[in-house]
Amino acid sequence: MAKDMVMVKWHDAKFFSGTYNEKAISGHKMAVFESLGYLIAQDGTTTVIAAEHNDQEEYRDVTLIPTGSILSINKLAPSPSV
Repeated sequence: MAKDMVMVKWHDAKFFSGTYNEKAISGHKMAVFESLGYLIAQDGTTTVIAAEHNDQEEYRDVTLIPTGSILSINKLAPSPSV
């Protein structure tokens, strides 16, 4: 049986190459991502979601998100059965 579908909003690292003074650096911000998927697992370190699920109880396109970087997790409404 498929897991809950969720939208996870989270901070991810962002890299800025080049040379900057402190004023310019203070304007740099973390990237905020919104990822959609089936919530597979979550513990104090890692939250795991997968984009796809098949009828053989397999998942595909798995994303591991640092749990401490998560801003919110919202459960999505299930899709209607076909």
